[in-house]
Amino acid sequence: MSRTPAKLRASFHTLGCRLNQAETALLSNRFRSQGYEIVAGDEPSDVCVINSCTVTGHADRKCRQLVNQVLRRNPDTFVAVVGCYAQVGAEALQRIPGIDLIVGTQDKLNLTDLLDDPVKRTAPQVVRPRLTREPFTIAGTGLPAPTTRANLKIQDGCDFMCSFCIIPFARGRARSRAFGDLRREAAELIAAGHKELVLTGVNLGTYSCEGKTFLDAVKMLLALPGLERLRISSIEPTTIPAELLELMADSEILCPHLHIPVQSGDDGVLAAMKRLYTRAEFEDFIAALQRRLPHAMIATDLMVGFPGETEAAFRASCELLQNSALAYAHVFTFSSRTGTAAARQAGHVPAAVKKERSQRLHEISEAKKLEFYRRFVGREV
Repeated sequence: MSRTPAKLRASFHTLGCRLNQAETALLSNRFRSQGYEIVAGDEPSDVCVINSCTVTGHADRKCRQLVNQVLRRNPDTFVAVVGCYAQVGAEALQRIPGIDLIVGTQDKLNLTDLLDDPVKRTAPQVVRPRLTREPFTIAGTGLPAPTTRANLKIQDGCDFMCSFCIIPFARGRARSRAFGDLRREAAELIAAGHKELVLTGVNLGTYSCEGKTFLDAVKMLLALPGLERLRISSIEPTTIPAELLELMADSEILCPHLHIPVQSGDDGVLAAMKRLYTRAEFEDFIAALQRRLPHAMIATDLMVGFPGETEAAFRASCELLQNSALAYAHVFTFSSRTGTAAARQAGHVPAAVKKERSQRLHEISEAKKLEFYRRFVGREV
């Protein structure tokens, strides 16, 4: 692509997960390197990039609403919707007047190559090539606004195929970032002044590239000069190696914080979700983790309203959160996603029941979080 005149302005909106945040930082820096001025999302811009999420129906609606808000403020802006919703919901997005470019997950980091002439179009261009399984590299570096913390993408996609989850359709199967490229961006982020790196991906613990594992990646990053903190974002319970806990216990850099999604405290629901463990196995793991890391913050994800979830099954989730070493839970309401196995299951829970269960679980989570914080009152941490 030819260099863009410096007067062109680009703005970004990020919906969804920390991985999207990491990718928006990379995209923003790539636009900057092409001569764009980066402005805040609510400022007028020549190009507006919406990095979308599709994990729930609410996320889809939020993206569509955001498109309309952007166009009401600035009807002449070139609107590019990229990412997960663009991958699986392109047909719905094409029906929204004013969108100019729809780019799926495979090519979204190459967005600047598709913008030779960012002029409004009569119909959107759709770019959704087949998702690959090959290891990947990422050109450039994600340099967000000066902050202590920066996100570092190390992995993408997932092979686990949980029955409720659309992400394998939106991001493809598991693939990992080249080990050397991972080291390069991490070193550049540290050199730019970031003290903490947060490892991001869809299924972090499955990282595997060039004979290197997730544990190898963590050890390599811990050895980088100038890094003061390394944090692991959400990681599946069946992918956490025992040595990682030992490393966390002994390291002053690796943060004693783990977000380990369980989704339900009921074995029947876990089996229907196609999760890879039982409640007892999860509880045993959390108890062992807490014994080794007594001061660690251990968080989880819990879903309410999965098809077939009875009141007894829901209470099992409440009891798991209440009686374990979990410090808090991100509570999600089941959202039926077209194409997933759960969408075809019988026994969908009424919306009012899901709302009431979500409120009850949120109350337990808030109480647990406060209890965890109180343990550290008067202590230097």
